[in-house]
Amino acid sequence: MGRRKDTTITSLKKKLWKIFSIYIRMRDCLETTGTITHGKCCTCGRDYPIGKLQAGHFIPGRMDSILFDPACVHGQCFRCNIKLGGNWTRYFRFMEKKYGREFIFKLMEKSETKCKITPEWIETTAAYYLEKIEEMEVVNV
Repeated sequence: MGRRKDTTITSLKKKLWKIFSIYIRMRDCLETTGTITHGKCCTCGRDYPIGKLQAGHFIPGRMDSILFDPACVHGQCFRCNIKLGGNWTRYFRFMEKKYGREFIFKLMEKSETKCKITPEWIETTAAYYLEKIEEMEVVNV
C-alpha cells in the first residue's frame, strides 16, 4: 500500500513556510546587497550568504494572522533570530525606520486577531511566492 499524502494544515503550513522563507531571504538579499546570493541581517547589519540567513518574525509567537505576513518577517542571522531572541530592540528600530511606528502598532493589532488558514489559502499563497521567487531568479541571472 502506498504512503498517504500528508495534507494536514500543520504539514501544509510547513511546506508553505519553506517557500515563504526562501522568498523573504531572497527579497531581503536583493534589497540589501542587490544579489540573491547574500544579504544583510536586518538587526545586526552583518553580511551573510543566503543559506545562513533565516526568516525572522518581528512579533514572536507564530500567530496565523501574521505568520506569513512579509512585512512582519525579514532576513536575520541565526545569532540575532535565535540566540538573541529576535534582537527585538534592534528589530524595532529597523521596523520603525522601514515602515514607521504607526504601521508597527497596526501589525501588533493584527497579531491579536483570529485568522483561519485553509488548505486553499495555503495553496494559493504558495503559488504566489513560488512565482515571486522565479521572478527574482530571472532578474538575477
